[in-house]
Amino acid sequence: MKKTIGVWAFALGLSWLGAGEVSAQTRSWHDVQVADIETMHEKFRALAEAFDESHYDWRPMEGVRSVREVLGLAVAEAHLFPTGWGYDAPSTSEPGFMAELERAGGLSKAEMVEELDTSFAFLIRVVREMSEEKRNEAGSYFGDPMPVHASVATAMADMHEHLGQLIAYARTNHVVPPWSAGNG
Repeated sequence: MKKTIGVWAFALGLSWLGAGEVSAQTRSWHDVQVADIETMHEKFRALAEAFDESHYDWRPMEGVRSVREVLGLAVAEAHLFPTGWGYDAPSTSEPGFMAELERAGGLSKAEMVEELDTSFAFLIRVVREMSEEKRNEAGSYFGDPMPVHASVATAMADMHEHLGQLIAYARTNHVVPPWSAGNG
């Protein structure tokens, strides 16, 4: 529940930051979410490629996800978050979060990069094609009932957390995120 409240506060803060004059060129919240997922995909993929496969099993300490497990988590979430919004998961994913997490967490580097592409393509398509009516329907986030649009926002905040985790892993292993090359 605390995580949900924090995500709502984050989303409200973003809306406050964007307050002011609205022009005809202002993007909708729906468009912003799609663009955000596209950017996350690019960054997860770039990091998956930047890490040497020998670092995929690195973890900062016992009991914490490895690089491979964080990447696998991104794949699993991209495949399964839409199930809380009333969509079926792709047939290529395992039924159930834990089974899909285990499957995705066992992928090789090449397989992981491919799965990041297909899972994010699925997630992007679902959110892009979602009507405003659908966005206002009842949905859930890990069983916590909320409107679909709120669940999408909550899911994206969760994925950003894992992206930040992966960036920290990269910096610890002297892997410079490709989009910040030259900026250390």
